[in-house]
Amino acid sequence: MENISNNIQQPASDEISLKELLDKIKTFWKYLKTKWLQLFIAGIIGGLLGLGYYYMQSPKYTAACTFILEEKSAGGGGLAGLASSFGFDIGGAMGSTLFAGDNLLEIIPSKNIVEKVLLSKVDSTSNQTLADLFLEFTKLKQSWAKKERLANINFAALPANGQMSLVQDSVLNDIYGKVVKTYLGVDWVRKKASLIRVSVTSKNEKFSKYLTERVVNEAKILYVTLKTGTSQANVNRLQKRADSLYALLNNKSYQAAETQVMNVNPVMKPAIVAAEISVRDKTVIATIYAEVMKNLETSKILLSQQTPVIQILDKPEFPLVNGKYKVSTISIIFSLLGVFIYIAFLSIGLIKKYL
Repeated sequence: MENISNNIQQPASDEISLKELLDKIKTFWKYLKTKWLQLFIAGIIGGLLGLGYYYMQSPKYTAACTFILEEKSAGGGGLAGLASSFGFDIGGAMGSTLFAGDNLLEIIPSKNIVEKVLLSKVDSTSNQTLADLFLEFTKLKQSWAKKERLANINFAALPANGQMSLVQDSVLNDIYGKVVKTYLGVDWVRKKASLIRVSVTSKNEKFSKYLTERVVNEAKILYVTLKTGTSQANVNRLQKRADSLYALLNNKSYQAAETQVMNVNPVMKPAIVAAEISVRDKTVIATIYAEVMKNLETSKILLSQQTPVIQILDKPEFPLVNGKYKVSTISIIFSLLGVFIYIAFLSIGLIKKYL
């Protein structure tokens, strides 16, 4: 038994003590000090690569527009008003505003809005549209130089009826897809406060700014029109009727004055009839006009209660900030990366040597 126990060898421990680990780190650190020149060169090479990357970067101009949506509601009554005074919301303005904001987030990037803005002129001094500008700075038009149907594509001179060719329609649809997917961003800043941010990031400063501003403006017009279309039509109808009655009332007033007979001879009393009829017609028209005006004012109040308010808080201004990384930041990051890669290379070499 004793001989057997003597022949049993204890397994060697693979664990490394803390002291041994510190010794290995110190040894490796001393080894790195002997390679300071190579590490310095690696850092310089990394910095030069970073400098090259900086100049290869495309500019990134971001234009952002932040606005708040205040949704009005004619409903709610006295109970909702009393509850809101104590900080409670029973289906009133706040819930309506949040739901309306979600709708607006869907309206802004819609095809109807974006394509209309893309077909707008860049400025008053040029016939170039935003769609043409997009094809220019993305170099899409340049890549189509050898394609006969696409080489001279432009949207600057559309027919008076606005009807585009099949090629123009296809290209515009492709631009719309790229803009919505890559360039245009729409999201809540704070949903509870109904604060919405619309941003456009592109390589062209004018495109970013103008697309952002015009998309917000067109969405604002469309949203208000959708929300108040019925009420506005009712106001317009009543306004037209009121104007017509007002003109008729003025005409009857002149007729009544003309038929007014002073010092009537008893023999000619029938002449008074025409004057009385004119006065009666004037009174009837005046009564109808008063009722129409009352309804018109009521409709205007209802329209004002239903009209949402979109208040712009921040809008883009020239010059836009270029969002690409600064040259110093890029150089430092690439220098450190170069040193790290060289250290990793040395470490792998040492591991292979002692294994």
